[in-house]
Amino acid sequence: MCTSLSLGALDGSKFLARTMDFAFELNGRPTFLPQEYKWISSYDKKTYTTDYAIMGTGAKYGNNYMVADGFNEYGLSAAELYFANAAKYDTEPTDGAINLVAEEFILWALGNNKSIEDLKENIKQVHLIESNAGVMGQNQPLHFIFSDATGATYVLEPQGNGLVLQEDKVGVMTNTPDYNWHKTNLANYLGAQTTNFGAKKFGDEEVIPLGQNGTFRLPGGYTAVDRFVRTAFIRNSTETPKDNKQAVNTILHMLDSVTIPRGVNIKENGEASYTQYQTVLDLTNKIMYFVPYGNRKVYATKLTDDLIKNQKEPKEFEVSLDQEFEALN
Repeated sequence: MCTSLSLGALDGSKFLARTMDFAFELNGRPTFLPQEYKWISSYDKKTYTTDYAIMGTGAKYGNNYMVADGFNEYGLSAAELYFANAAKYDTEPTDGAINLVAEEFILWALGNNKSIEDLKENIKQVHLIESNAGVMGQNQPLHFIFSDATGATYVLEPQGNGLVLQEDKVGVMTNTPDYNWHKTNLANYLGAQTTNFGAKKFGDEEVIPLGQNGTFRLPGGYTAVDRFVRTAFIRNSTETPKDNKQAVNTILHMLDSVTIPRGVNIKENGEASYTQYQTVLDLTNKIMYFVPYGNRKVYATKLTDDLIKNQKEPKEFEVSLDQEFEALN
């Protein structure tokens, strides 16, 4: 389970953000991967080399750093989200193509494409393979959301018809069902509104509102369907932030509406699936904002020219997982 959204500010800055909701402890941290970073495909052990530097939420598994969300030096960004019982990959590799397991796709996408337009063309040579060879030890059903420096936002959902990008006009993505199902389902919530409904007579009795009632139709659960509807409504209704700093604050408030506390959602095996972190990716200013579950402090890492030029090895940035406080007296 995860929620992602794209947003723009009045100063022209563009953003992609997400919650990472998962039970298995990913131990993701803000991570820099340099140009010409070499990584080894889990599926066929081929070595691939990135053209562009990446800043994202990463962790090292075996030989490779894996990235679940992030952006590259040109502002192309991506996030992977769970797509249970819906993702359909190739069952066999394609000769002469790039054959990858799903959790490696973002490494290739951000490492070798500058924009959505690049991605549209270059994914023709990529095939995602159903395999247990990945770092998680079993096939991972995933779909992906991409946004670039222009603000263009697309989803990619492997459903047995190859890798096809579809424009995300809502600016939101969650989990199963697929994006088109979620779009259609929004028609059931056209009655939700930001303003209050007025008094109404039932027979001769006038019933007056007891408080804010315009949002009574919004679902309040943590299912993918509920989170999609709630995020779409909030994204569409919230005041547009004036600049990049205000945008980060605004987006974090949006994500808080779908952030899952530990213990609220328990899987069949007894593990708690919860929001392990929130990320806000500033694609214009090349800054990644990271909020871990245990500490509401907002950490920022910038993909600077100096970092791109001089840092030749992957670099993990440490964050505190214990809540920090600022004493006022």
